[in-house]
Amino acid sequence: MNSDSLHPETEFPQPTYDEFKKNRPAWTTSIRRGLEYILFRFGLYLGKKLSISQLQKLGLGIGNFAYHVLRKDRGIVIKQLKLIFPELSDAKREQWTRECFRHFGQMLFEFLCLPQIINDQENLIRVENEAAFMNAVNAGKGVILLGMHMGNWELITAYAKRTGLFMTAATANFPDQRINQLMISQRKLENMEIMPRGTGMSSRKLFRCLKNKNILILIIDQDTNVPSTWVPFFGIPSKTPVGASVFALKTGASVVSYNVIRENDGTFRLKFETLGIFGRNHPSMEQDVYSVTRKINQHLEQRIRENPQQWAWFHRRWRHRPSAEELKKMEELEQNEIQARLS
Repeated sequence: MNSDSLHPETEFPQPTYDEFKKNRPAWTTSIRRGLEYILFRFGLYLGKKLSISQLQKLGLGIGNFAYHVLRKDRGIVIKQLKLIFPELSDAKREQWTRECFRHFGQMLFEFLCLPQIINDQENLIRVENEAAFMNAVNAGKGVILLGMHMGNWELITAYAKRTGLFMTAATANFPDQRINQLMISQRKLENMEIMPRGTGMSSRKLFRCLKNKNILILIIDQDTNVPSTWVPFFGIPSKTPVGASVFALKTGASVVSYNVIRENDGTFRLKFETLGIFGRNHPSMEQDVYSVTRKINQHLEQRIRENPQQWAWFHRRWRHRPSAEELKKMEELEQNEIQARLS
């Protein structure tokens, strides 16, 4: 499949997720969140008491358990893999699904022992193409460090500790504020500022971070309730956050991606790649934002194809559907993009 081509709905329909809805009674919410909080606190306790390898093995077991028990989440993974990799056999698709659950089970327990990993990162994290990142930092215009929900993206915290560079990470809010605060505490360092999205001042503070020539960590590979536009992702119209593109165009900051891939021996490979500096190339800001976001999505697609088992397939990436007007606008922007490349 050529990710550069746009697949209209008649040719490549967007998935629906109605069959995977979790119809939980409203009265169970407080009970469920209470249990999640207790389990998370216990997990943090284990993260201090057990070794990293022990926790990874425990996470592997939890991932296997989740694969068998979480039927609807498993169904989402299989459905989206079938959509993006139709050439896979059913057996291969099931294998990738199981590996995806196992990976994220391990990642959960690695997050719980993040301070241990930070302290032992010299033996656990191998850095590739660090020059790409440092060149952007030394350019002195600010850096947008672009991550994705793949591998163990949380380990950028360890790299921040290693270098001492000040970074600001925009993060999603967990529904339970008690867990949310614990997660922020786990991620936060003296030189790692955590900026939860959705607050009234968050966009201004993130923009100020780049205006001050600092490093801003953004992740835009999910369908979330933040300012977004419709851009193809794996050839499907996808609601995609525009923060990285807008900030890059308005500040002239370099855009560098990072990817932390799990190796078979329990270590990690952190790889940086330069996406570039993006200036205004079209009469309208809307077209420029579309163009930059398109390039970012294509880059993310390539990284996912390299290690598909380590991406968060259980996230409903195409849960929103564009209206007829939104789809028409995206097709117009896409045609303008194609004409600009041919001219």
